[in-house]
Amino acid sequence: MRLYWTLCGLLLMAVLTACGANPPSAIPFEDLPAEGDPIRGEELYTSQVGVMPACNSCHVEGARGAPTLLDYNAEVAAQRVDGEDAREYTFYAIAEPGRFIVEGYGNAMYNKYDDNLAPQDIADLIAYLHQD
Repeated sequence: MRLYWTLCGLLLMAVLTACGANPPSAIPFEDLPAEGDPIRGEELYTSQVGVMPACNSCHVEGARGAPTLLDYNAEVAAQRVDGEDAREYTFYAIAEPGRFIVEGYGNAMYNKYDDNLAPQDIADLIAYLHQD
């Protein structure tokens, strides 16, 4: 029984480390293309790419682990962190999700999107999320 609980604890630590750590982004914000394609962004938002979970697998109405993005847009993003505009905040929310945690939620977002997406992919996601 002791071995069981030890293994459960190690597994939990591995999961929390993979989701909760906040390493610096593999993609500098300055390398983000100026324009994104919202249609391609929607495809990325709703699709699992490799081992990465689809954004909409967690960010849905009524979810307890992640805020809904139903009413998310550039106006909302621009008000989240003092000194960051909407584009910068949304970039870091994707590339370094533990940098700012929305009140009422934990630091459980998958934190390897920037390792698995190209800068253009992230620009496309931002363009999709910032639509009105």
